[in-house]
Amino acid sequence: MIPPGVVRAALLGLSAVFVALSLLIVCIRGVRVYRQRRRERIAAPVRGLLLQLLCADEDDQSELLHQLTQIDKRTWRALEPSLTALLGKVAGGARTTLISLYELRGAAGDAVAALGSHRAARRGRAAQVLGQLAHRPAVAPLCRLLADRDPEVRLAAARALGRIGDSAAVPHLLECLQGPRPVPPGVVMSALVSLGPESQPRVSAGLRMEPLARAVAIEVLGATGAVSRTSEIARALREDPEIEVQIKAARALGRLGMPEALQPLLAALDPDRPVSLRTVSAGALGNLGAVVAESRLVELLDDPNTHVAATAARALLRLGPVGQGALRTAADHAGGRAAAQARAALAELAVGGARHGVRVEVAL
Repeated sequence: MIPPGVVRAALLGLSAVFVALSLLIVCIRGVRVYRQRRRERIAAPVRGLLLQLLCADEDDQSELLHQLTQIDKRTWRALEPSLTALLGKVAGGARTTLISLYELRGAAGDAVAALGSHRAARRGRAAQVLGQLAHRPAVAPLCRLLADRDPEVRLAAARALGRIGDSAAVPHLLECLQGPRPVPPGVVMSALVSLGPESQPRVSAGLRMEPLARAVAIEVLGATGAVSRTSEIARALREDPEIEVQIKAARALGRLGMPEALQPLLAALDPDRPVSLRTVSAGALGNLGAVVAESRLVELLDDPNTHVAATAARALLRLGPVGQGALRTAADHAGGRAAAQARAALAELAVGGARHGVRVEVAL
């Protein structure tokens, strides 16, 4: 049995630790509030100039830009968080004016230099600013930060590269998916999509990389409408050894909507293929609008797997009158699973039509 004195000492120790942690949290919050208020107090005298600059005519901007570029470093550091936030919110002439202010101040060069700071927070802030400025000379150092030891810095670098829009970053973004310090696929995909159609040739080179890079590359090509890469994506659906890559390829082919996607998607519906791939392929045929696939989709209404059958029924709905007619025929004349799936899909159609004030006849 534990002596009562030991128990009391342990409880007192735990209480002391709890009180110390509580005081530490309060102190940290207090310091943050103090610093925020201090920044606001320092920046207050020039914040009005900043608002005038954004609202001024072109003739008046030169003088206001000159005044703001002449402020001391202490005031600039206090004002910079507001500038960074504004860069993410404004567009057009206002954004161009803010970028001019950064350039005249030399802040872009300072941010590039800060990418090599020993402090992770400073590297991350610098990456964010350079992304907001779309500062192309920063692409190379930002690519190096994709392997930074701090995960938040890696995320900031990937997002910044997406905002800058230089396709030279594509291979680096694909490579950073692997290794001991990977960047999450969702962040990489978002950055690659932001690079736009001009990056598609370099993204397609990712189809020859590691499995995760191939999957991300295919998803990006589908999201950016890379119809010229349809044959490469179809080849991935037929030949890639990784099921995840095949699934991404099937989904991308449905988005791209090209006729050459029809046969690979039909082949992916074979009973010996994985259920997940068959389900996505059935949905892709509906997105493709391939009326010639109507008979194959009708067959799938009786598929033993409920997900495949239900997806085929919804795909038939997306084929328009031909598919909807096939569903009504199945609802009236088919039996068992096929009729049930057809009726369920037609019921969904009826509910959707009712919401939009359209009358839809459903055979039940």
